[in-house]
Amino acid sequence: MSQRTTTRNNSRRSSRLHTAHPAILTVGFVLGVLLHPLSIGFSEKFMSPMQEVFLFSVAIGLTLLMFLLSKSHFLCSFLQAGGLLCNAAVFTINRLQFGWSDFLQHMDYEWWFRIILMWVGGVSVTILIRLFAHKKWNAPHIRKSFGKGFMVSSIVFCILYIFLLLDLFVFQRSAYADPAATLNLIPFKGAFKTYWPHIKSGRFTDGIFVQFFGNLLIFAPLGFYLQLWWRNHKNKWILCLIPVVLAAVIEGCQYIFKIGQSDIDDLWMNVVGFFLGVLAAMILDAIRKLVTDGKEKTIFSFR
Repeated sequence: MSQRTTTRNNSRRSSRLHTAHPAILTVGFVLGVLLHPLSIGFSEKFMSPMQEVFLFSVAIGLTLLMFLLSKSHFLCSFLQAGGLLCNAAVFTINRLQFGWSDFLQHMDYEWWFRIILMWVGGVSVTILIRLFAHKKWNAPHIRKSFGKGFMVSSIVFCILYIFLLLDLFVFQRSAYADPAATLNLIPFKGAFKTYWPHIKSGRFTDGIFVQFFGNLLIFAPLGFYLQLWWRNHKNKWILCLIPVVLAAVIEGCQYIFKIGQSDIDDLWMNVVGFFLGVLAAMILDAIRKLVTDGKEKTIFSFR
């Protein structure tokens, strides 16, 4: 047997070392997916922000356990996508009993916030493992596993995210048309003034925690993914205009068509959230470049 063949066989064997039996992985995967909606239901026993901390921790634990069993980024990402779809399916089934109109116009955004939070918790595990990977954990087949897994998980998330944005800014707000629509152009005197006293005092009653951070971070995923896609473009200034124009159009349409309260606080919070997403992507790329001494500039690739 040639040395090349021996090396190839050793590489194949090393990629399968320390992984659980396929039956165990299958059972673990199914249980992991089903535990997502069960965890959200159980979390209702807690108050915010402990409810969100609990769900984030569960998602981290499930993904970490799956990675320890499988050593596969792809399977972990598949678990994240499956959990996200399972959560969305349970929510949809529960809401559809009241009809499509009620489903589109009366979405429970606290539920959606927690669904996405669990997905973020799971994705964070695989990203951090890949981010600091060395030697055998940075082998080509592992990089390929992460790339494919991140792509699958991101596609599922983006489909649901686009639907969420459409429902939030189109379907739901059109159901609350108000002839006396208001306009606030003074920063920190609108939505922020309502949220901040609760945040500062730690009183997160009536969904204040989700409303504040949901409003702040609603465009963070958009900023994150656009930064990954736009980072090699020369005209990076266009990326800076996107959140400002998008948020301004949304708030302007709300005022013109009288489908909600137009607030400068909503605008700047959306813009800040977008750039938090951009900053997160830049920091992750910088860390990977530092860890590999410049040999690898990013762990994310859409090629």
